[in-house]
Amino acid sequence: MSDKIDQASDVSELMRCNAIAAHYASAKLSKDKTPQPSGECRWCSAVAVNDAVFCCEECAKDWQGHNATKQKAQRIAGR
Repeated sequence: MSDKIDQASDVSELMRCNAIAAHYASAKLSKDKTPQPSGECRWCSAVAVNDAVFCCEECAKDWQGHNATKQKAQRIAGR
């Protein structure tokens, strides 16, 4: 049977692991953010309706693919 010190240690370790996981999750989300809407397509520079980020779904998919490749290259380079 574990005593209170062992239980406190387990709880502390769990809290630390959760904090680290939350930190990495928020860091990943901040890197993956889509650009802010500007009314101009971020991929082809065409006019985007209603101040959208991209003019069409195809441009959005192309940008996401390019961004994923860029991030993978940065991870490989160690950045």
